[in-house]
Amino acid sequence: MNFNVEKQVWFSQIYRSQQTTLLSWFKHKLQHHHQSEDLSQEVFYRALKSQYCFQKIKEPQAWLIGIAKYVIIDHWRRQHIENLYLHALQHLPEEYYPSAEHEVYIQETLYQVHLILEKLPTRTAQVFLMSQLDGMTYKEISEKMNISEATVKRDMKQAFLACIDLYN
Repeated sequence: MNFNVEKQVWFSQIYRSQQTTLLSWFKHKLQHHHQSEDLSQEVFYRALKSQYCFQKIKEPQAWLIGIAKYVIIDHWRRQHIENLYLHALQHLPEEYYPSAEHEVYIQETLYQVHLILEKLPTRTAQVFLMSQLDGMTYKEISEKMNISEATVKRDMKQAFLACIDLYN
């Protein structure tokens, strides 16, 4: 039997036997039934695209719940960023509101930048945010953080390269 066919059969069995368990788990954590279905599907999607050898999984429920924990953390992060974005949007004049389509792109980009900033060293992320959000010059940042302008430039280069990697 072809590995892909074996994987499909195994996955199909796991999906049927564990989908209700995952839905219940998400409903308990979120108390939002409509989101539970989406997030449980995300777990199965991540499981299916993983490179893990399915034959070695002895406890599929535990494996899927492990994936579910990462899915719910990502969900909460997205919600937090979305709430911050919506709060910032409230302070804009109505004529500057983005279209619904642009809002989706903006929120997704903010989430991706957030993930990048979390991976950067703390100082590098702070330098990037001071420059990009606060509009501070490199000299102002160096004075405020008590570091050289060369260090600010290196940190900015590192942050920009991380952002560029987002699109590669």
